[in-house]
Amino acid sequence: MIDARERVTGRIPYTIDVTLPGMLHARLLRSTEAHARLVRVDVSRARAVPGVVAIITAADLVGRPDLFPYMGPVYRDQPILAIDRVRYVGEPIAAVAAVDLDAAQAALDLIEVEYEPLAAVFDAVEALEPGAPVLHAGSPRTGPTYADIILHPGEGTNVCNHFMLRKGDVDAAFAGADHVFEDEFTCPPAQAMPMETHCCVADAGAGGITIWSATQTPFAVRAAIGEILPGYQGRIRVVVSTLGGGYGAKAYPKIEPVTVLLSLAARRPVRLHLTRAEEFITITKHGVRIRMKTGLRSDGTIVARKSTCWFNTGAYAEIGPRLIKNGGIGTGGPHHIPNVWVDSYAVYTNLPPAGAYRGYGINQAAWAYETQMDMIADRLGMDPLDLRLRNLLEDGQDSMVGTPAHDLHFRELLTGVAERIGWGTPASTAQPKPSSPGRKARGVGFSVIIKGTITPSTSTAGARLDEDGSLQVLTSSVEMGQGVRTLLARIAGARLGLGLDRISVTTPDTLTTPYDQVTGSSRSSHMMGTAVERAVDAIAAQVLALAAARLEIAPGDLELADGAVRVKGSPQRSVPFATLLAGARIGSLQGAGEYRTEGTLDPQTGQGISSIHWHQAAGAAEVEVDLDTGRVELLRYEAAVYAGRAINPVQCELQAEGNVAFGVGQALFEELVFDRGQLQNGSLADYMVAYPADMPGRLGVTTLENPALGEVHGIGETGLPPVAPAIGNAIARATGVRILDLPITPEKILRALRAPG
Repeated sequence: MIDARERVTGRIPYTIDVTLPGMLHARLLRSTEAHARLVRVDVSRARAVPGVVAIITAADLVGRPDLFPYMGPVYRDQPILAIDRVRYVGEPIAAVAAVDLDAAQAALDLIEVEYEPLAAVFDAVEALEPGAPVLHAGSPRTGPTYADIILHPGEGTNVCNHFMLRKGDVDAAFAGADHVFEDEFTCPPAQAMPMETHCCVADAGAGGITIWSATQTPFAVRAAIGEILPGYQGRIRVVVSTLGGGYGAKAYPKIEPVTVLLSLAARRPVRLHLTRAEEFITITKHGVRIRMKTGLRSDGTIVARKSTCWFNTGAYAEIGPRLIKNGGIGTGGPHHIPNVWVDSYAVYTNLPPAGAYRGYGINQAAWAYETQMDMIADRLGMDPLDLRLRNLLEDGQDSMVGTPAHDLHFRELLTGVAERIGWGTPASTAQPKPSSPGRKARGVGFSVIIKGTITPSTSTAGARLDEDGSLQVLTSSVEMGQGVRTLLARIAGARLGLGLDRISVTTPDTLTTPYDQVTGSSRSSHMMGTAVERAVDAIAAQVLALAAARLEIAPGDLELADGAVRVKGSPQRSVPFATLLAGARIGSLQGAGEYRTEGTLDPQTGQGISSIHWHQAAGAAEVEVDLDTGRVELLRYEAAVYAGRAINPVQCELQAEGNVAFGVGQALFEELVFDRGQLQNGSLADYMVAYPADMPGRLGVTTLENPALGEVHGIGETGLPPVAPAIGNAIARATGVRILDLPITPEKILRALRAPG
């Protein structure tokens, strides 16, 4: 990695390292009620605390012609500070800026809040029942949003959005099917748990606003602040250092608006850095209930599937209206199914907002369809591998959205992990049957998944070759541990024949770096990588033209290598880049590149183009289950992802390993537990994440490539969705009991083992 030395010596800057003269420190007062009217918020005593410089509440925000007090990437439904009522435990009510955190906390302790409690609802299905309290009345406030989002809000209900997919004739297909199976699966809300919590520093004044933020979407932050404070449009700058992890939790504005408003009120820079406890209630993974009905012929061919998904989007929409589209489409899996019906709902409840999370709805969908595939195989007496192979999409067949899919490698990925885990080997403990030597049982399971990427989408890049022969790559892709700066440097170096030691890649600064839509959806390698290629190619063409004139030879007879232009077949005839630029007396060469994808779906049928290509992965697990305690030990895991063309093979492998770690936690113990809206395990003392002892004793990673095609596929999250269903299928095969609700805890296993029958 080009920043390896800075990483291991602790010299990489993070937002939490930003310090400005006169900077104040902020804290937020949060609601203790899940749903209530705000009768009174009294900050008079708090203002008298020594060291307190500014306090703001909704009373300071509403009714101002210069301020729009709402935010949200789809609906503008989330107030910057609670207005009139609170909708979840932890919702910010007041914000304090003081000379230090102690003074800010002392002020918070003196703020008086009077509530009038209201009926609350916490389950997404219950929130749709008649008589359930409605969280948002009237039509949603909308504004500019992403082109792929289809909106069908349920006005007067808790339906935040409804995505529909209709393909073929589902009813007729079910009527003609030899077998129809219907099952229900659940996944709980979870926390992305980046090591670095949300942090923002804002310096706002009459001259403009500068924001240093730990965000995956600097341009979305800039746009949101411009909408909140329209008088500052064109004078807003967002700077992003390296992130200490993101995983979707830092996609879209969270704490930036309130930090900016505090800075304006105080007329000084303000820093807001969330505690770990606050991180738990700022944004979560969507909990979901999925009801899946699948019809098959007697030979195991799937003829129809109907899925109903209830995604719990919490108190505010955030990006839930889009996530339900991805999750809904994802319930079809990597299967060729001619008849499909999907209803996918984002539902408001009185829980913290849910948003983007690594895997983006496909984790939940894959848990449902890959668990059901194993259940169907057992019911039909079929080998689960054979059942999948019979139904996997092949090149040219229609995907769930009705358009042909290409460059598919599901069969190769799945058979590879199954073979490596030992499926079907007579001498192996990994048999497609439960085995219980003593009081422990071993089993194996596998899964295969499909995932899309944001489409349509736009990335732009710039490049500058300086007179010393070094290259500066300008992008707004966010480095958050995935190695994107190294990847882009490799891409640029390969196009210009330049070593990594001569290449630097910028971090985002909306004042100087070109637009990028988001660092997420496993899109940067393909989208920004292509934009960088085009920017560098523009420079390469100029370099070749300069060299052709100097060497008096046609550009087609020249090549770029080792920071120089040389004659093909005569490498001794060459001229360094620095010499070329010095001779031309131009100082530097500039290049710009843009890559834009197009796609759209029919709003009523969900048919069209939802992804420019399909991300593909498979996984296989071997587990040992203690039948007396229910404890699961993950003995081995085999991961396989399709990368198209791997730019950095080492980073590909590391990304896959990180995906497995995420998946192990989701499979076995990660869940946010709420009691009437109050989070019960909002600390690392109580919330369980995977650590080294939970990882498989043997972990294999295979990165499948197709160099002939040359297209890069992102793999930042592709290997995650197969993990939980592979582990779940292995546990079921070991014990003979099937758990349909994540996580698969020892308690659930023991209850199932001890249940009558």
